[in-house]
Amino acid sequence: MKGFASWISVILLSDKYHYLLTPPLLFCSMKKHFLIIFSIIFAAFVLSGCGEDSVSPVNNTPEEYVKVVSAEKDNIRFEIWTTGNDTLMTGYNKVGFKVFENGQAKSSGSVKFYAKMFHFSSTEYHATPVEPEYLYDNSVGMFTGYIIMLMPSDTSSRWYGFYSYNDDLRVDSARFDVGWDNLTKFKIFTDLQTNLSYLITMTSPQVPVRGFNDFICMLHESPDFLNFTQVNSASMFLRVRLDSLNHNSSDNINPVYTSGGFYKGRVNFDYGGGWKVYDSIYYNNTNITNYGTPYIYYNVP
Repeated sequence: MKGFASWISVILLSDKYHYLLTPPLLFCSMKKHFLIIFSIIFAAFVLSGCGEDSVSPVNNTPEEYVKVVSAEKDNIRFEIWTTGNDTLMTGYNKVGFKVFENGQAKSSGSVKFYAKMFHFSSTEYHATPVEPEYLYDNSVGMFTGYIIMLMPSDTSSRWYGFYSYNDDLRVDSARFDVGWDNLTKFKIFTDLQTNLSYLITMTSPQVPVRGFNDFICMLHESPDFLNFTQVNSASMFLRVRLDSLNHNSSDNINPVYTSGGFYKGRVNFDYGGGWKVYDSIYYNNTNITNYGTPYIYYNVP
């Protein structure tokens, strides 16, 4: 189906709703009625779950993986393990996969994973960004990487996982649950010249503090929200603004690509209040944020 662009009304909401879509959001190869349903659900998700940032104590203990998903078929079993939660959550999830054949764990090769979300009784679906290929990490005994979950599951919205080991052993269409993390921060925007949509996923700061904060994010490209490509060669330029004081902070460091899909920089919140971190992004010699610079909102105590 030809590309469809629509303005999403949630952008008119207060800045405290930091999980917002930057218009116009372009979905391709989906039926118009499904796009409207998806947009309504997404807006309801924003309103029901996302408010002011909450402050929680910093956890300096070593990361510990917990099994959160198990998918089996015949003599094949895949397990997903993650850190910091007892379920997969909206936003960035650091994960490890374990694979068993006849009860024997695999310790070489690679795992691939794909997730589909269906809403209500529709046969249309959208996907979510995942690690392109999970490789075995001897230090943790798992195939490691990330999963980014765009939305939580509920009685009307269901996630299904599709697993493969070495493109051979497979478990398909295994349902799993996703919880809501109120610290989740995404921004979705579209480059109208290419009709490609982009997703910024923040991993730091989760709980911002006054002064300097690491600014770490990932960037994915999608033509249709069914397939996502990890973008590793973009250039990012930050403007950190506190509207209430008509103030732009100084000593910020623009994010640069490091490894594993991550861009790392630094932001300076030198006052308390509601900050907007604008991220101008250039990719393939083009300003892909030319139709409205996306920003991430932080409430700094």
